[in-house]
Amino acid sequence: MTAYVVIDLNIADPEGFQKYIDGVTPLIDKAGGRNLLIDGNALVLEGDWRPATLVIHQFESKAVLQRFWDSAEYQPLKELRRKYSTVKVVAGENA
Repeated sequence: MTAYVVIDLNIADPEGFQKYIDGVTPLIDKAGGRNLLIDGNALVLEGDWRPATLVIHQFESKAVLQRFWDSAEYQPLKELRRKYSTVKVVAGENA
């Protein structure tokens, strides 16, 4: 069952955040994930959610996603991400 990660991303320091992108992209690839969407101008159809940047990643399953999220390789990158941005992250899996 495919899992999707939906991220509401607000980048405080684009130059610093690029270090995170450079590090996380190969890890996402290694985990079999892929980036489906990065949109800095998401269309709000209803409600008051207005993400600065909407990001969606796809993984094979929630289990695969969880292994990526908890991996030792990703932990220092989480700290880097937190230094240069704020995020809200949720994941779902289709049946």
